[in-house]
Amino acid sequence: MAKNKIAAALDAALAGLGIKEKLPYKIEIPPRKELGDYASNAAILYARQLKRKPLELAEEIVRQVSEGDQDNTFEKIETVKPGFINFFLTNDYLRRTLPDILEQDHDWGKGEKGKGEKVLLEFVSANPTGPLHVGHGRWAVIGDAIARLLEAIGSSVEREFYVNNVGKQVGLLVKSVKAARQGQDPPEGGYGGAYVREVKGDDQDQMLASLTEQQRGTLDNLRVKFDRWYYESELHNGKKVQFAVEKLHEQRKTFEEGGAIWFKSQEHGDDKNRVLIREDGNPTYFAADVAYHLDKFLRGYDRLIDIWGTDHHGYVKRLKSAMDALGQPVDKLEIIIGQLVTLYRGEEPVRMSKRTGEMVTLQEVIDEIGADATRFFFSATDVNSHLDFDLELAKKKSQENPVYYVQYAHARICSILKKNTEHRPANTVDLSGLAHPAERALMFKLQAWPHVVEEAARLRHPHRITEYGKELATVFHSFYEKCRVLGDPARLFLVYASRITLRNVLELLGINAPESM
Repeated sequence: MAKNKIAAALDAALAGLGIKEKLPYKIEIPPRKELGDYASNAAILYARQLKRKPLELAEEIVRQVSEGDQDNTFEKIETVKPGFINFFLTNDYLRRTLPDILEQDHDWGKGEKGKGEKVLLEFVSANPTGPLHVGHGRWAVIGDAIARLLEAIGSSVEREFYVNNVGKQVGLLVKSVKAARQGQDPPEGGYGGAYVREVKGDDQDQMLASLTEQQRGTLDNLRVKFDRWYYESELHNGKKVQFAVEKLHEQRKTFEEGGAIWFKSQEHGDDKNRVLIREDGNPTYFAADVAYHLDKFLRGYDRLIDIWGTDHHGYVKRLKSAMDALGQPVDKLEIIIGQLVTLYRGEEPVRMSKRTGEMVTLQEVIDEIGADATRFFFSATDVNSHLDFDLELAKKKSQENPVYYVQYAHARICSILKKNTEHRPANTVDLSGLAHPAERALMFKLQAWPHVVEEAARLRHPHRITEYGKELATVFHSFYEKCRVLGDPARLFLVYASRITLRNVLELLGINAPESM
């Protein structure tokens, strides 16, 4: 909240100075407390545009912001060479946030930045040829967390799972299942896992349905649900692949060579042209992907977001090239590449399932550590980074385990409130006495929550929410150790606000907020 208020004050001051072009200045928490609650480099960035010395410009900005501070937001604002502006918030401003938290309750942290935006988020989309692995699990959690973040800022989000139920891999699955039932080895390039012997059904459709339902069940156990399961067969049966290829042909973006039809993707910056229709007349996976994404655009969404596995990195350029050739607004298509997961038990990597001696499935991980820990750990690392996941750490009931640490903080708060009051604190509580450094640190952390949500949604970074949860838990524990709560209505009010915020953190991550542990 304060960060947005500072940004608004800076923008007003800069507008008064005749700024013509807005630059991406920063407002950040300084590395040392003596440098303020927030600091900005706005004056340094704009000095060249205004042909002013940075420090002089900073002093002029401070003067204007101070004059406009009618509601006592800032204790002081100071400049530091070469032109940084440091902001110190008043305790009164921080205290004013607390009643808002109690009033908004479950809505605390939500915003309207995305209001009116209709988003289609496609993620997981694993082939229906086997159980989900831990990589799928990470993409499932990240996708669901991003959807929750976008919904928290007001966007309308639809979650979609694309099922590749057409093509060579499907035929190999059927042959593999039949071979397993007859005690034979799988065909070349087929599937030989133990799960193949457990696939139900007598024909292709029944087998695919069996495996898709297994995947759906695993995702349900992870609390990840989709609004639509879109089957590739819908594209072919509805002539949508043919439609997409014809549209590319109309745009003179195709050519024929060697009996195949090719897309001129090199004209759009790809490293080589891509086959759309093979010599035998069958469309490629690429052609189906083009048709699927054209269909997405034609459904009228404001933004399309895909989360793909790292092995699909090379597909990004060619798909965007095709959408560009079809006249679609490529800037509305975001593709996030999810990185891999390596499982560990302590320092030992886990490569095989104890049950089958093969790949460790996502369901096995959920069974071992639970959905809460799975979701927290998969959310806790930047999606652009490789994740090393320690199963033993995820099971520990100690402060070493971050999900346990955050959940325990919420349970501890609930225990404190039960001992001190059974009712919601009255808004008439006098909060003016909240001035202890530990109280201030907790109030400061609480007021930042809406901005954390907004930034995490904008950047598609769920790990910012897990980080905030850990930091809030630490700040609360410190406050409770230093400040006696029993019999102090103002501190109980602060504790209640902390409970609401920490619960909202966990709910946004799709994780339970226990009242006792």
